[in-house]
Amino acid sequence: MQSNSLYTSMAGLQAINAQMQAVASNLANQQTPGYAAVQAMTEAANYRGSNAPAGADAVALTPGPDLTQGTLNHTGDPMNVALGGDAWLEVQTGAGPALTRNGSLSVSSAGILTDTAGNPVLGAGGQPISLPNLAKLEIGSDGTVSGVPASSPGGPAQVYGQINLVGTPAGTLTPLSGTLYSPPAGATLSAATNGSLHQGYLNDSNVNVTQSMMQMIADSRSYQLQTDMMKSQGSSAGDLNALVAQG
Repeated sequence: MQSNSLYTSMAGLQAINAQMQAVASNLANQQTPGYAAVQAMTEAANYRGSNAPAGADAVALTPGPDLTQGTLNHTGDPMNVALGGDAWLEVQTGAGPALTRNGSLSVSSAGILTDTAGNPVLGAGGQPISLPNLAKLEIGSDGTVSGVPASSPGGPAQVYGQINLVGTPAGTLTPLSGTLYSPPAGATLSAATNGSLHQGYLNDSNVNVTQSMMQMIADSRSYQLQTDMMKSQGSSAGDLNALVAQG
């Protein structure tokens, strides 16, 4: 009986710890543009084996990030773009295509439009967008990239490509690093039906700071309660053993 209650308490601590780690990550990234809040879930899994105790263990699940768009924050920087609707930027990483809503863009030394990590931003044709030295850069709401070459500042603007706006694929997105997410294996990436870009803006993190703080406080209290319960159970077991030894 004593062993079963300890197993139950340990399972409770595992579930609370998974939630606390998720909330801590969210609070740490509350100011990261395009960050999608981590979600934590646990499910009960019965112990197995010939000597398995009664009850169940807590198994951590990864349901994927919160896909809600963060609010638009005006920066005035022409290299910043915020996404509207159900849209993501598609970038090329060393591990394959990835999705992001961090629209802090830059141009590499090779003239390739990239994200903050240096990954090429892919165009509508699935290829990186190459840019010359520009005197002015314009990014339209449909992702069209145009600009006036620095070599002819008084000349007309030219079009250099169109940023691919991808809709959220079916299935669970897997966090890679920072604000990059891997689409489900075998998923087909299609154009967002209501996607748009807003130059001079960034998507804020979608973390609800107040809710996260309240969750962290509640989790901390629950964690303390569980540890106190385990200490009490251990003390009771010690007293019982002492009585048995005396008898």
